[in-house]
Amino acid sequence: MQALDPLEHIAVNDVLCRFFLAFDERNWAVMETCLAREVFIDYASSGREPPTTMSGAEFVQRRRAAADTLAKHHSFSNLLLTKEPEGVRGRCNYLILRFDSDFKGEGEDFYHSCGAYEFRFGQAEGAWKITSITQRALRSWGNRQLHGGTRKADGQHTRT
Repeated sequence: MQALDPLEHIAVNDVLCRFFLAFDERNWAVMETCLAREVFIDYASSGREPPTTMSGAEFVQRRRAAADTLAKHHSFSNLLLTKEPEGVRGRCNYLILRFDSDFKGEGEDFYHSCGAYEFRFGQAEGAWKITSITQRALRSWGNRQLHGGTRKADGQHTRT
């Protein structure tokens, strides 16, 4: 395990801060600047689509369609970064709070999740970019019907 330069650590941490804040602020253009041209995505632990590689633009469009109507608050903690020959590997815990203040149906007006993310970062265009995202869901609670990312294409809900 090679030590990461402190300035690189700050730069990678900044990418994650901007990435998660982009969800909360629905700033899809900023989110895309945090991603490499091609990104490996694995959200299988939350019962979503199988692991795949897609463009950064496609990732942003999928996230936008899944949760754009909800008020969100993404937090991450315990960030560990490791230098590797191909870039930087990162791991952090996460807590995602999601609220629907206009919800008029039955059940709770929230859907929250926690777990861990594993990231990989590479240099592109003179900046650190996310090249891989793996979500390790620990638990979700609340009204899963509020979050489009937990629904299958046929309208059935996935387990979390």
